[in-house]
Amino acid sequence: MDNSDTSNRVFKSPMGDVGGFSTHKINVLNRFEIGGNNRFVLIAGPCAIESEQMTMEVAAELKQICNDLDIHLIFKSSFDKANRSSVKAPRGLGMKRGLEILQRVKTELDLPIVTDVHETWQCAPVAEVADMLQIPAFLSRQTDLLIAAAKTGKIVNVKKGQFMAPWDMKNVIDKLRDSGNENILLCERGSSFGYNNLIVDMTGLVEMRSYGYPVVFDATHAVQKPGGQGTSTGGNREMVPYLMRAALAVGVDAIFAEVHPDPDHAFSDGPNQIHLSKIREILEQAIAIDNITKNIKSNQTISYGQVATCPYTTKIKLFLTDVDGVLTDAGMYYSEAGDELKKFNTHDGMGLQLIREKGIKTGIITSENTNMVERRFNKLKLDYLYQGKREGGKLASVKEICEKEGITLDEVAYIGDDVNCFELLSSVGLAACPGDALDAIKNISGIIQMKKKGGEGCVREFVEMIISKL
Repeated sequence: MDNSDTSNRVFKSPMGDVGGFSTHKINVLNRFEIGGNNRFVLIAGPCAIESEQMTMEVAAELKQICNDLDIHLIFKSSFDKANRSSVKAPRGLGMKRGLEILQRVKTELDLPIVTDVHETWQCAPVAEVADMLQIPAFLSRQTDLLIAAAKTGKIVNVKKGQFMAPWDMKNVIDKLRDSGNENILLCERGSSFGYNNLIVDMTGLVEMRSYGYPVVFDATHAVQKPGGQGTSTGGNREMVPYLMRAALAVGVDAIFAEVHPDPDHAFSDGPNQIHLSKIREILEQAIAIDNITKNIKSNQTISYGQVATCPYTTKIKLFLTDVDGVLTDAGMYYSEAGDELKKFNTHDGMGLQLIREKGIKTGIITSENTNMVERRFNKLKLDYLYQGKREGGKLASVKEICEKEGITLDEVAYIGDDVNCFELLSSVGLAACPGDALDAIKNISGIIQMKKKGGEGCVREFVEMIISKL
């Protein structure tokens, strides 16, 4: 293959980006960025807009899952599936009605939106709703369409044609840049391999990323068998998790996945869409791979009692804890009057006071928002309290504290127990979990597993470990 021209590639930066290349960071509504060395962003939704109710239900469920896992979500669904195997195949609800539904998703669920455009005249009206325009693979070389999409100023996600080599995407980049748009994503969905079959060349992901723009891996279209069922496209959704994990191991910046509550009865691409009921488990696995690839936490796994081997122990300047399942036993208690109660452990409270006496700032980071936690915070006289689900999840909250304190994440210790703590635990300098934490948390690289369970003094145990090494 002729890919010897390296004049336009962006080579490894001093920050050590994955894949050996640094990339532009594409800003999404000033909320988060795609690219660099950030956690992968999920672009997901049903292939086609089949009904308003189904679209809203899937969007709401995906948002909840992504909030729980601290993954940024861009909602995707198509108002028109123009590229169908048969003229009789359903195409969706059309642009007018489809955009009305996408606007509702955007307004009510506060989600960024992406949808396909197929013709130049569609770009401007679609851009009034969508935050990202997607160029279908078969249209990825259509110059006029690329120019029209670029001139909207929106992010443009271009799917590489099944007939194109990875280095052919350099010409796509040039067309968009020459039209005044640098907000570019390059998407891989496989290359034609014989009849009715696609193959993903994982080295192609590295090749495309070398041009300096974030790469998206289309995990569901990659398992298509185009025209494989005669008048419709076939596929093998069982292979989606495997290809997704492989792409994340290479270092992609975003994952594209079509998700449906009943794929076998979907308007389009049913055989390769993921069951909505399966997506959480798949994403939990994806996060674990992404952590390793991007070196989000590079420490070796630390078992109980081996905290002395952790190089960050002596430079901790901020100690943070979750509430439910850590400061409490995760039980939900109610009085006769129906008031919710929580049981805190006094040993943990004393532990927080002890570490404050060592000059280390303390705080609580929790997804819940209750007066009980605020009262506990005030009684212990801690430094920071962040309650409720915030844009960017727990990690964004801690980054905000770090900025105020003038410290880095490497100088933060955090103890958490559930999947909504995953990204934060994978990012701080010293991470710990109770003895009864979820397995997904216990398996985080470098995490310290306490002997004590949540609500039984695990925070005090963690504090004493740190203090003993100061």
